[in-house]
Amino acid sequence: MKKFFIGTLLSAFFASSLFAKSVIIENDSILTQNTMSHMQIIGDELKEKTGVFLGVVAIKSLNGKSLKDKAIEISSNLEAPYAFVILSSGDQKVEIFMSENLFDKEEVLSPSPRKGTIIPLLVSAKKGNDPINPALMNGYADMAEKIALSKGVELENAVGNTNKIVLNLIRFFVYGSIILVILNSLYYRLKRKRDAKE
Repeated sequence: MKKFFIGTLLSAFFASSLFAKSVIIENDSILTQNTMSHMQIIGDELKEKTGVFLGVVAIKSLNGKSLKDKAIEISSNLEAPYAFVILSSGDQKVEIFMSENLFDKEEVLSPSPRKGTIIPLLVSAKKGNDPINPALMNGYADMAEKIALSKGVELENAVGNTNKIVLNLIRFFVYGSIILVILNSLYYRLKRKRDAKE
């Protein structure tokens, strides 16, 4: 009886894994296995908790198509609600497409390092380093968090929250140190003036 129960559980697990939809819609050997597995974990959790599919297309060339034409081709195979990012490395183009307005895509695609999570990493990479995997991973995690937030859900496998917390702590300590130095110098200036008057 125990073996039957364990066998049933394992069968159910493997069956659900087989029918789970891959978040990697298309990949021309651009994304690494590590990046794809992290995206799959986040995407599966997002789909389970919100019902929204979040996909990635990482291709080398659009082969003369526009991003919009490629998006129409891809979206014909998806069920709403969905969102996906297309990155064409050869054409140097990136865009986000959604079945409905799930989040502000301009914020994710912003070239500003304070807002954007894809383009700043793509343009700031050093020669010899792969900018695409970290940029798409960062952008994917950010989009997943924004979708979850819009649906009132919190993701356990979110990546960006940790980064944002660390950055905010660093900012707090840096700005706090600057303020302490300024206050300290003001204190000693006032103290010298008082000592000089006496």
